[in-house]
Amino acid sequence: MRTESVKIRETVDYKIGYKIFSLMSRQLRPLSRVSIKRDTLLFILLCLPLSVTAQEGIDISQRGDALLTLVQSDTLEAQVVALQENVVVGLSVHALRTRNAHHREATENAVRYITRQLRRSSRLQVSEQVFGGIRNVVAILPRRSNSTSKRIFIICAHYDTQAIRDPNWNPLSSTAPGANNNGTGVAAMLEIAFLLSRYEYDHELRFVALGGEELGFLGSRQYVRNASARKINGDTVTDLSRENIVAVFNLDMFGFNWKSDLVEVVTNNDSSWISRALIIANTWYDIGLKIRRSQDEFVDISSHKPFWDGGYNAVTLTESSTPWRDSQSYDANPFYHTAGDTVDKVNFRLVRKVTQLVLVTIDSLLTDMFHPMRQIPQLTLEVPATTEESELEITGTFKSDFPIDIIVHPSQTVAVIDREARTYTARVPLKPGENILNVIARHPLGAVSVVKSTVLTQTFAWREVVVFPNPARSDGLTEFRVEANADITELRVFIYDSNGNLIKRIEGVADRLNQTVWRTWWNQQTSYGLAVSPGIYMCHISVVSKGETYTYLEKLAILR
Repeated sequence: MRTESVKIRETVDYKIGYKIFSLMSRQLRPLSRVSIKRDTLLFILLCLPLSVTAQEGIDISQRGDALLTLVQSDTLEAQVVALQENVVVGLSVHALRTRNAHHREATENAVRYITRQLRRSSRLQVSEQVFGGIRNVVAILPRRSNSTSKRIFIICAHYDTQAIRDPNWNPLSSTAPGANNNGTGVAAMLEIAFLLSRYEYDHELRFVALGGEELGFLGSRQYVRNASARKINGDTVTDLSRENIVAVFNLDMFGFNWKSDLVEVVTNNDSSWISRALIIANTWYDIGLKIRRSQDEFVDISSHKPFWDGGYNAVTLTESSTPWRDSQSYDANPFYHTAGDTVDKVNFRLVRKVTQLVLVTIDSLLTDMFHPMRQIPQLTLEVPATTEESELEITGTFKSDFPIDIIVHPSQTVAVIDREARTYTARVPLKPGENILNVIARHPLGAVSVVKSTVLTQTFAWREVVVFPNPARSDGLTEFRVEANADITELRVFIYDSNGNLIKRIEGVADRLNQTVWRTWWNQQTSYGLAVSPGIYMCHISVVSKGETYTYLEKLAILR
């Protein structure tokens, strides 16, 4: 019976999808290349059951790698197209191209679509929260039947849109397609829900499509209010049924960046372990994202803030916490909160990578991090007792059943991990003498380390070179001071102008108590006693130690 009902449903979906595709194609002629692709993707999404399935029976330690391959840009794009168009099917077929919370028909149709997509998996328990005209859609993946865990993990994304940066925009009559903000977040959430619902976990996983985010985070505020229900009796506040929400991943607008594969993770101090889990997974699985972590208790640009206010750990993944202005590796998004926020502006390679990152991170946390029998990582480190290499390649082995990254201190060098061989390598700078190397394997909830030392036996090394002041005034005096790890027998400073002409040669003197320290001074005059002109000068510092000559170059700016 179940098989027959599935076949009937797929047939109905195909007929409805074909009708939508045909009518939209007639309405939108002449078709551009972009609109053809958009309609084709929408047709595919509505007509097919999207039967991407996780690989059954795969080793848990390899599941993350398998999950990565299941995230497809075309599927995400099809979801965003459907959300952008927000097509109503009835006596007539028309695209609303808005999901604004004030537009009742658009909201109801978007909720129907999101609900239908979540119900692709029979294991998800889908319901609604309705309050004051705002609607949240909640899908619960129950914990394993024999589990006693009360922990709850949440992936959420707001689905409502607005175009308030457009002149004369009207929420009831104007469009706000919201392909990037926040079609990308909702599409990622829907695909993650579909893929992870194939598995059982010891902890409960929820997927929440939030309404009213653009009206002051109304959806997330209501959700947090329900999760931390309280009874107030005079001055006494009692928690009635506060839910044990461990981590919230809020997905909000991460598709407009053609400059780099950047995602910003907004976190506070208490939630920093979640951002660390994302950073570790990005390295472990070689996803290739550039992650910018913004740890600030007062950033309130998205739905994470009500969770923070409710005492829950939450992060937001976004293209930029300030999308209206340029920042490092990001150009301002001119389509933010406008009707121009359409699917053709979205970088789906970036959307796919962010989806992959959240997918494997949450799978790892649910599978490993909170397991009572979890084994901490093990590390070894191999370094020679002495070396003459000022930059040393160190190697070691590791053993871990879950993602880690390996950092070498004090240089904070990130090690390259070979997961198959269970080895790591890193090139670290050394200073003359003994070097204490601390190799740390980090995981989201802590770290383990191994410490060893090596001695750099260089015969000569610069400890300090000072040119002060720099910039200097043309009528002032500049001091040159050098310090090495060995005695110096001679110091000379050669001053060259911007054309490479030697204009001054200066002899140095040793410190009276320490032969490793030498000094000299320059009065900003040439060898002929003429004041030099303002500009940039090259200082060639030369010392002799144990019969060998060593040089150091430093620029000096002379001002009037």
